[in-house]
Amino acid sequence: MIAFTLLLALGPQWVLHAGYRCQLQLLFGLRCPFCGMTRDFAAMLQGERPTLNPCSWLAAVVVYGLYPVAVLVGWRRRRLQFFHGATVKYGVLTALAAMLVLNNLR
Repeated sequence: MIAFTLLLALGPQWVLHAGYRCQLQLLFGLRCPFCGMTRDFAAMLQGERPTLNPCSWLAAVVVYGLYPVAVLVGWRRRRLQFFHGATVKYGVLTALAAMLVLNNLR
């Protein structure tokens, strides 16, 4: 995660011009929960406002804020199995479903 963040911050063109496409969008015409997030994370790292994905700001908070804090707290308490619990799994699935809906409202 740190290496990818550095790559996006220092040389976003290497990632953004790689030419990959979302397979869900190609096959079904739906934007997945993560469509546009790479461009938006690169924009945020350059000090610009994200525009492509309505969920990007929330994902940035989770990826760069909540997840590292949760891992550190779990590691210090020696309770990383917390991430394998049913509540976490259903919470992630619910968040992904909401992101899928939000990303296709346009």
